[in-house]
Amino acid sequence: MARFRGSDFFYRPLGEILYSMQTGHPANRSKVLGMDGWEYLRRNPDVAAIFDDAMADFGSLVAPAVAAAYDFSQWGSLMDVGGGNGVLLAAILRAHPSLRGVLADRPHVLERARERGFLGGELQARSAVEDCDFFSGVPPGCRAYLMKSVIHDWNDEDAHRILGNCRKVTPTNGALLLIEWDLSEANLPSRGKVADVMMMVLTGGKERTIEEYRTLLGRVGFRLNKVISTEAELNIIEALPV
Repeated sequence: MARFRGSDFFYRPLGEILYSMQTGHPANRSKVLGMDGWEYLRRNPDVAAIFDDAMADFGSLVAPAVAAAYDFSQWGSLMDVGGGNGVLLAAILRAHPSLRGVLADRPHVLERARERGFLGGELQARSAVEDCDFFSGVPPGCRAYLMKSVIHDWNDEDAHRILGNCRKVTPTNGALLLIEWDLSEANLPSRGKVADVMMMVLTGGKERTIEEYRTLLGRVGFRLNKVISTEAELNIIEALPV
């Protein structure tokens, strides 16, 4: 994580925070990198490898708490959409032995996930990988769909598209599970507010309050059913089709 935060992808854009505050545009895309951050990672595999390692480190810290906080096994099958290297899905599968899991992401991300091997060994028989561009569509075939720290990367319009594609494949007896920070409305410090500033500068996304998630989900045919807090300070937002 320290190496990632010292990279051009992270450190230089934060040096241009004033630009993002004045314009509302992410500094990495508009001023520093000259392109979308995800495109930059695709073109710079050395930086992408550092990014993947950082996300794996963060994921390994929060995954056990997320896996223990919610009964994922009730759904039988779970697709981790935009699941990256698979460290979270692996933790969930280990904690819920009856569950089947699918890791869905872009092909170059899945290739690195295979190299990392989080879903190898005894998990291999209960897991699969599928190519996925969640702006184009989400693969069908599971009862529950999971996205961790995905929606906060995007503005409301893009988030609407992603969630809408999830709704198209979520069965009536299934669920969508979002794992995100809760951006408290109170004027108090929180990790969510630090992340909110980072999203503004790095991706053009934002953290949201639970009520903002309720509204966003309602626009695409989901009902926010409940919110489960975890020891990792992240929330599991359970949304059901309506």
